[in-house]
Amino acid sequence: MLTASRRGIDVTLASCIAPAKRNTPVLTGTAQGSIQFRPSIISGRGVTGIWGSFAVNYFIWLEIGARGRPGHFMLRRSADENYPKLARNIRAQLARAA
Repeated sequence: MLTASRRGIDVTLASCIAPAKRNTPVLTGTAQGSIQFRPSIISGRGVTGIWGSFAVNYFIWLEIGARGRPGHFMLRRSADENYPKLARNIRAQLARAA
């Protein structure tokens, strides 16, 4: 079950990347290139996975807005679109293991 959960989380997080990159404003491509996920890990009795912008300090201001500029919410919108698919992705991994 933990392995299927880990794989299902990885599929879900990977599916968040392309929409988030597509919705990120492009000036130099640095912000887009910083959107990644890290493979999930089994920790104790659970599974943890992370994704988002890595190593771009100003990304938060693109996401939420600053100094009168509206936020783009590219990570939030991608999460809202893809997170509901998590249970289906885990079930698919369980079916593959059976």
